[in-house]
Amino acid sequence: MAILKKKEVYSMKRQTYIMKGNAKEKKLDVYHLILAPTYACNLRCKHCYLPDHDNQLLPRHVVLRLIDEWSRIVVKERGVYGGIFHIKGGEPFVVPYLWDVLDRLAEIRTLQIFITTNGTFVSDSLFQKLRKYSDAVDNHLTIIVSLDGATEKAHAKLRGEGNYEKTLEFIKRLGENDINFHLNFVIHRENIDEIPEYINLAKRYGAAQINFLNFVPKGIGFNLRNWQVPHVEIYKRLKEIYDNSDNETKRMLAGNLPYIKSKEVLNGYSTAKVCVAGYRGLLYITPDGSVFPCPNITFSDYSIGNVINQSLEEILDNMENIRYHLSTHYKPYICAGEKILYETVNDTQRLKYIYELSDLLDDGEGKDGEAVAYCFSRNY
Repeated sequence: MAILKKKEVYSMKRQTYIMKGNAKEKKLDVYHLILAPTYACNLRCKHCYLPDHDNQLLPRHVVLRLIDEWSRIVVKERGVYGGIFHIKGGEPFVVPYLWDVLDRLAEIRTLQIFITTNGTFVSDSLFQKLRKYSDAVDNHLTIIVSLDGATEKAHAKLRGEGNYEKTLEFIKRLGENDINFHLNFVIHRENIDEIPEYINLAKRYGAAQINFLNFVPKGIGFNLRNWQVPHVEIYKRLKEIYDNSDNETKRMLAGNLPYIKSKEVLNGYSTAKVCVAGYRGLLYITPDGSVFPCPNITFSDYSIGNVINQSLEEILDNMENIRYHLSTHYKPYICAGEKILYETVNDTQRLKYIYELSDLLDDGEGKDGEAVAYCFSRNY
């Protein structure tokens, strides 16, 4: 198992990320294009939210065109590095043209790069390349690594035996190469007690941020629906940790709900209390080229275009229409995509979970200042 020595110190400046926007303008502060060029993956995780692991692949020339189009939009509307080109999947490191994509991003030097991975690909050449790309974009590269437990036993329940050590080695190597990284932890009944230990692990390995994600049973993961923990229970556990933690822990929990609620109290600003799905600057693209307003909203009724035969400029023009379509699903502190899912499958128990959280957090009081809208699911 990969173990860090206490004397090892990483020199990079850790960078956190919070998906948020201006509620009046209905725009993200930092534009965020999320691309799943394929659902193919080297693992078969039991809780995967995808419908399958199909090998369909978005054509290379389309992806390279998207980079150029997205760069023009971001630089014009948000400035250099004011937008993110985010590659997820499936597993990005099985995409045959991934390095061509990163070469183009490194060449234009206008976009932040995010990559979400299971962290099971470990080779010297991979980390040398990632370090090169991080340098090329002035350290605006963030690797988001899925690690679903503080122990081999918890992680293996979902991702299979032997992958825990691989992923620990992966994040260790990221730290050694001064590459900024975040951790995704999907909370369920079998790992919720490991949250405190997990935070300590993240500190030891030099993670900049932890995204605690409620397990949402859909796709392949639908069969594990009884593993879901009520949203209020998760919130209370995280809030207790947040309220009693040091500054480093608070920083690592940036964007989680206790962080958002604390900002409302301490800074006296109002939040829009509804999620950013449908905001200009947030796009999710699937392997067939379909575009949706959020990774959690991939129902056909909510498609806003297809990049195979449309430009990103054309697709962004549909954002106002999709916000209107989503308007009945905006509820305080609720992920609109999760609400739509449970309504679609008539899951009254899980609708109850999200409404209990909304009732707990919504004090009904507005505060002075510009309203801020957040992503409440962290599943970017």
